[in-house]
Amino acid sequence: MLISNPLQMNDWKIRKFLQVVLIIQFALWGVSGLNVVGLQIPIMRQLIGFIYLTFVPGILILRILRLHKLGNIETMLYVVGLSITTLMFMGFLMNTIYPLFGISRPISTTSLIITISMVVLGLCYISYKRDKDFTDPGFIGIKEILSPPTLFLCLIPFLSVFGTYMVNFNQDNIMLMFLIIILALIVVLIAVDKFIPKKLYPLSVFIITISLLYHNSLISMYLWGWDIQFECYLCNLVKINSIWDPTIPVTYNAMLSIVIVAPIISNICGMSLTWVFKIVYPLIFAFVPLGLYRVFQKQTNDKIAFLSVFFFVLIFTFYSEMLALARQQIAELFLVLLILLMIDKNMGRMNRAGLFIIFAFSLAVSHYGLSYIFMFSLIAVCSMFFLNMWRETRGNITKSVITIRFVVLYITFTLTWYIYVSSSSAFDVIVHICDHITSSIFTDFLNPQAAEGIDIITMETTSLLHAVRKCFHLISQFFIAMGIFTLWSKHKEMKFEKEYAAFSYVAFVICFAGIAIPFFASSLNTTRLYQITLIFLAPFCVIGGMTFFRMVNRVVKRSWTDRIVRSSLRVLSVFFAVFLLFDSGWVYEVAKDNPVSISLNSTIDYPRFNEQELSTGVWLRDKKNAESDVYSDEYRGLLLLNILGEENIFYGDEEITTWMPNNIYIFLGRENVQNGNIILITPDNRRKPVNLKNLTLNNTLFNMSQIYNNGGAEVYYR
Repeated sequence: MLISNPLQMNDWKIRKFLQVVLIIQFALWGVSGLNVVGLQIPIMRQLIGFIYLTFVPGILILRILRLHKLGNIETMLYVVGLSITTLMFMGFLMNTIYPLFGISRPISTTSLIITISMVVLGLCYISYKRDKDFTDPGFIGIKEILSPPTLFLCLIPFLSVFGTYMVNFNQDNIMLMFLIIILALIVVLIAVDKFIPKKLYPLSVFIITISLLYHNSLISMYLWGWDIQFECYLCNLVKINSIWDPTIPVTYNAMLSIVIVAPIISNICGMSLTWVFKIVYPLIFAFVPLGLYRVFQKQTNDKIAFLSVFFFVLIFTFYSEMLALARQQIAELFLVLLILLMIDKNMGRMNRAGLFIIFAFSLAVSHYGLSYIFMFSLIAVCSMFFLNMWRETRGNITKSVITIRFVVLYITFTLTWYIYVSSSSAFDVIVHICDHITSSIFTDFLNPQAAEGIDIITMETTSLLHAVRKCFHLISQFFIAMGIFTLWSKHKEMKFEKEYAAFSYVAFVICFAGIAIPFFASSLNTTRLYQITLIFLAPFCVIGGMTFFRMVNRVVKRSWTDRIVRSSLRVLSVFFAVFLLFDSGWVYEVAKDNPVSISLNSTIDYPRFNEQELSTGVWLRDKKNAESDVYSDEYRGLLLLNILGEENIFYGDEEITTWMPNNIYIFLGRENVQNGNIILITPDNRRKPVNLKNLTLNNTLFNMSQIYNNGGAEVYYR
């Protein structure tokens, strides 16, 4: 039995297509109306709202552009990307124009539902007029959907969700430990061609990705992490006031990916911002590896593409640090869409160029760090094309979307946006970084105290098992270097598009700069910089590994046959599977050796919070004197950043009271109160866990009045 493929609705007959869109539209109106009268159907509003916001605008725009037969992966990626772009710029226009007509709360739920409904209905009309004659639907077999491999894969994310539930409420990590084993097993099964067929590789990529993301993001009932705390604070300001204030002089405030998109999703779906960031953003972010799979598949083959993406997602930063960077999650999706368009030579030139500009502008307003990296990479790639590689690529330059006109347009838009929004704070950041780097590049080159990358490489590990993990990272980076060398020496034999190859060279140089150049990597954070470069460099880890095995075969005088190729991929799959066990923290949890994963170990001190700490922060917000500051250690300060929009952290070494003023509050969380531990920021900007008994702060507390204590958090005042 066959059913119409819902992932390619843009290929359906126009009447059936519009019927489905209007059903979703009426369903949204229905659940919103029920909510107004006090009737709520659990999950229904959230599910319908999510589908409506992330699917309907994008699929209508694809229909208007007459883009058909794109395939499941490309269709879904473009649909999600175009939908988010629509939300960002629609919200921005509402915020700018509506107050001119006396509507003081443009980002309220009522204004949003009315406006987006009008936009969707308008897109329906345009799509009907432009594309009413096309019909060539694809179909999916029910037997294929209900096949054992498909059902097996689809059950894995539920294991992730139930596993986090057990950790949150029972402190039992057994299900998540089992999950990591299954994910490691999948890559080996695919490498040996067992159980999972090629047509399910894309589904496998998405399942592995969302399972890894949710096994961390759903830990705790509250937001955890660094940047996301202040991102949530800014979004709360938008929700409370129902309007975005673009004059707030904070870099995060210029990111439409958070200050516009998150409040819209929260209002339409009836979700708190906490769960928008913990559920919806990771789900959107899961499309990044899926897009990379398609990018790699087009230029290599199915198996190399899968292994490359698996390497990309197994790196701890992807499913830990990135979850606390909502703006970068959205920005990376747009970067992957730009790469996909860059290597797609089949789409019509006008549509391709138009989408490229749309997604580039969306990237620019999503994350200043990634947009600057993309801007400098564009300049470097364009220079390579028109200087070093002009003769070789002249015939293909006219087919490329990367032109001087586009580069100038992107730079102009990006710099204009960051100069005139948020009091040019995001522009001032890049100026400061460039000045800092240029003033110290010759004096601190390869200095571990200034170059964070080399500091990480030379840092001593805490145990033998942690040293093994470091070796896995160094070996994979060695493979990447070999893969880049292979590309450089044999580029004519490989299928990589010249634009992609050029960006890969630039990404490799950025990696080296992060190691050697002072203050370059630390300006963004070394692990985040590495994760960004892997968007281009991940396939070269696999290619470099294959090159290494080829060299080994030459040493033992064996010919490079298809069987040896398959064997090398199987060895790499085992390498990646074991790598995942180490980098996820699974091995350290089993060995009880300095655990690193907050999902597998609930005792690690980390910026994650409980209800008592949250209620204490809310109490402080409502009761404290406006002119008084609140001090805490770094981790607890992040909670205050979410609630109060400010943080004052304990700096120093052992003597930290010499600079502490009067008329202040001190906030102590669960770890401080129950275990007596506190996190200091030392003069060289490192975290230092210290016991309160060893600090002069402990004496200071005796001279302060305890004004709040709920058993899990305390507040003192002086």
